[in-house]
Amino acid sequence: MPVVYTYCEKCKAYIAIDVPPDTIQRQTVFPFPYSYIHGDPTHVITIYLDQDLVERGHEVSEIHAANEAEVTQSPASTSSTPTTSTATPMVGTRSRRIVPRVIADLDKQKLSITEFRMLSLCDGKTTLQEIAEKMGLQFFIAMRMLLDLQKRGLVDFEKRF
Repeated sequence: MPVVYTYCEKCKAYIAIDVPPDTIQRQTVFPFPYSYIHGDPTHVITIYLDQDLVERGHEVSEIHAANEAEVTQSPASTSSTPTTSTATPMVGTRSRRIVPRVIADLDKQKLSITEFRMLSLCDGKTTLQEIAEKMGLQFFIAMRMLLDLQKRGLVDFEKRF
């Protein structure tokens, strides 16, 4: 079963989420939402996954039930998968100087709204860290998205000194 790792702001920890293969196969539109119940107090994290199971964003929601007996945790939430209790991802000073810039004509590209928004911030001056903050994404998620865009030949990276 594929596993997706994400950071939950409510738990202040990285969590592992098992995504059943049949869930992925049923999707016709990407990114698709996948919700996961976990934590104490119990809450829901909804992650938005693309066709390669790369997270394109997430949101955390409270659960409002008439009583706690109505809330059941996902089976994967009781697994022995280790979590890290780091409040923010480890980001070195070198990675804070990475500046992405658009290197391709975007007119004929098929882009999601999120990708288009991210590329609009890739002006050759704004750092990856600043782009992540402006988009409200965790640094590592923004980095994964930009690496995907780099593989597609849309962006390149420079270092700002």
